[in-house]
Amino acid sequence: MDTLAGVSFLKAMNYTSVALVGHSFGGAVVITAAPLSLEVKAVVALSSQTGGAQNAGLVSPRPLLLVHGEADTRLPPQSSRAIYIWAKQPKELVLYPGAGHGLRQCKDELDALLLGWLTDKLRTSG
Repeated sequence: MDTLAGVSFLKAMNYTSVALVGHSFGGAVVITAAPLSLEVKAVVALSSQTGGAQNAGLVSPRPLLLVHGEADTRLPPQSSRAIYIWAKQPKELVLYPGAGHGLRQCKDELDALLLGWLTDKLRTSG
């Protein structure tokens, strides 16, 4: 899996705390990949699909952040709600009213959320 090859590369570069972030299909990819690497300390799935994410409970004990736009017509926000139900703690679900699949309508808020969340989770992990 390309995601795990990337994690292995970062490990070889002496990075010991890695966060995986994926959008749409990539959200399910990072949810699937996270349990397979000890270096992965946090996972973010943006506008994720449910296919491939049914094992979201295996992400734990790593924190999982799910973000979805409530106006997403490509993958409805119910996708992230379902993943949230499948996931174990620690987990968070953030829904942005009026935001579509690409989350462009909430770019500034999303940037701030990701910067703060990832900084916090990677700092406390290692």
